[in-house]
Amino acid sequence: MAEHGEWVLFVMAVAETSFVTGLVVPTGVATSVATVLALQGYLSMPGVFLAAVAGGALGDSVGFWVGRAGGGRLGRGSGWVARVLGRYREATGPFLGRSTFYAVTVARLVSFVRTVMPMAVGMSPLAYRTYLPYDLLGVTAWALMYMAVGLVARQSWRVATAYVGVGWTVVFATIGVVLWVRARRRGGRAAGDPTEEAREC
Repeated sequence: MAEHGEWVLFVMAVAETSFVTGLVVPTGVATSVATVLALQGYLSMPGVFLAAVAGGALGDSVGFWVGRAGGGRLGRGSGWVARVLGRYREATGPFLGRSTFYAVTVARLVSFVRTVMPMAVGMSPLAYRTYLPYDLLGVTAWALMYMAVGLVARQSWRVATAYVGVGWTVVFATIGVVLWVRARRRGGRAAGDPTEEAREC
């Protein structure tokens, strides 16, 4: 990732929210890893930030217009896309008219929710010119949040290896990643994970 790391991060950020591909694109983790690489001098810290924000903003805009163009067609039926979008609308629908900040900015910070937020908002009456400033605020906060995670992770790694050694630190880190992946998969299945959908067919 070091040679073209910023571009890889940019592409991942676009892919996460331009459609519901965020279920399998861990851009937040990639942003944290890229931050660690930047702290070690392999990448540029401003480049990591710009890649995450620009890619996220572009992906969100594409997702918005996919939702706007698809209209009700994407939300109708019994497929997993319809179920995922339906769950988002049920949770945030009342906020769109009263508080775009919660429905867009705050939703952009929540894992899994952010992957469907742009399309769901695109299906709503909310105008793009109203959506964009709130989304940019959310994307910026999201990038800073995961960059902060990368900073903490690097410091924690140093402390952990000093106390328990590299081997045990790797073991504990691996367990943590496995638990995180399992929790993410459970969240996806609850809203209609495409992998679960495929197994049912």
